[in-house]
Amino acid sequence: MRSDLHDITVIYQHRTGLAVCVRETEGGPDIWIPLSQCEIAPREGDMFGALARGRAAVLTAPERVLNEKGLI
Repeated sequence: MRSDLHDITVIYQHRTGLAVCVRETEGGPDIWIPLSQCEIAPREGDMFGALARGRAAVLTAPERVLNEKGLI
């Protein structure tokens, strides 16, 4: 079975109990994605090892969600 999940690098902004806010580029628009449709983690090799505003992170989500949000 082929998975439609994709990992993309985004700029982390904020997280609530229900959604995560990211940006595709520095200074770009905020993009909110429900946590039920994605996972977000610090980028591998990040020396701080935690999500922090303005830092690169890896967002994992189905291709359909990423397309809807304009991220791919």
